[in-house]
Amino acid sequence: MSRPCMFFPTSTSGWENLPPIDDIPTWDQPSTPTPSTPMRVTKPPRTPTKPHRQHAFHPYRHVTRSPANTLLQPPSHAFNSPSHRFSAMVQNALSQTLTHAWADSTLSGYSRHVHHFLDFCEQERVPAHLRFPADEFILCAYAASDAGRIAANTIQNRLTGLKAWHNAHNAPWNGSLRLQVVLNGAKNMTPSSSKLPPRPPITIAMLRLLAHHLDLTQPRDIAILACALIAFWGQCRLGELLSSSSTDLSTKSKPSRAHFKRSLLDRIAHTLFLPRTKTNRNGEKIVLLEQNGSTDPISALRSHLSINKLDDDLPLFAFSTPSGPRALTKVAFLSRCNQIWTKFGYPRSTGHSFRIGGTTELLTTGTAPDVVKTMGHWSSDSFLRYWRDLEVIVPLHAHRVKCRNHSD
Repeated sequence: MSRPCMFFPTSTSGWENLPPIDDIPTWDQPSTPTPSTPMRVTKPPRTPTKPHRQHAFHPYRHVTRSPANTLLQPPSHAFNSPSHRFSAMVQNALSQTLTHAWADSTLSGYSRHVHHFLDFCEQERVPAHLRFPADEFILCAYAASDAGRIAANTIQNRLTGLKAWHNAHNAPWNGSLRLQVVLNGAKNMTPSSSKLPPRPPITIAMLRLLAHHLDLTQPRDIAILACALIAFWGQCRLGELLSSSSTDLSTKSKPSRAHFKRSLLDRIAHTLFLPRTKTNRNGEKIVLLEQNGSTDPISALRSHLSINKLDDDLPLFAFSTPSGPRALTKVAFLSRCNQIWTKFGYPRSTGHSFRIGGTTELLTTGTAPDVVKTMGHWSSDSFLRYWRDLEVIVPLHAHRVKCRNHSD
């Protein structure tokens, strides 16, 4: 038995009945007007001063080089023929709105999944009408095609991309209980070779090594230590803090020096505004507290700002060079950190290891999980899978519960 549509039911209205902008969750599948359908005209149409050719509305034609073109362009032209023709300006506005519904990295990933599904359909000679909207049995066969060869999470991610594809066109998603059974089977068949070992978290000991072996009199090294401590205690993604190019000194999506402030609500706390995060295009604020010893993010950041005397509108982790200010990049940052850590036998770390490490440290030291979730701006409970020190965390919290029960 098929489940109800997992997104939104297919609309029977045309493009002329679009809801308000802030209520639009996806695109409607246009209906074809019939001669028997009366047309309601509230205003007499304006007569153009110059005759012009009317073009059918193809909302994504203006961004053909964008990853959105793959995700938002269905294989059937029937889904691209609304009953009303808009001006080029409105077409482009609608196109850009859809494009910005997802982060660029998410769009790219979803586009790859759509291509993979269409390649599967070509190889298996699936008729076009069963590809989009995707038939329920086709989805089951697609999900099962790589079972036993790749991780079940990869299969699930592919289906998520296909859901987004259907969602963008308000096409019914034919997910079913049978598809869930197939996914469970794929999970049980996941080969051990496809399971990567958990990424090791950054630890306090590793941060102390940085503090002791970086040359903190050098502009770039002090910027690296400050960034490492902010990323760790703020549970930040490196992409939210660092530029991709050393010459990119813009602060539209990266924090500037002016974004670091003392909290107005608590004088012992400081705040850092992130103009854009992975889950929030409007930005979020993180709270930083002073820590003991060489891993204190506040003192390290102050030292960085003191040594690198730059304008407040420059990136937070920009540093001085003889040729002018340069932005600290993720590649340069990780390269310098790993240069020190590998000498002491640590495996090479990735950017996400800082977020994992900060989360684990806060949980280990007894910070309540709901507080950790709020501090790290986790949108779900997915952070719980980053509990690396369960042998320490579980007894710690169990002991606190036991003490609380005895006090009652």
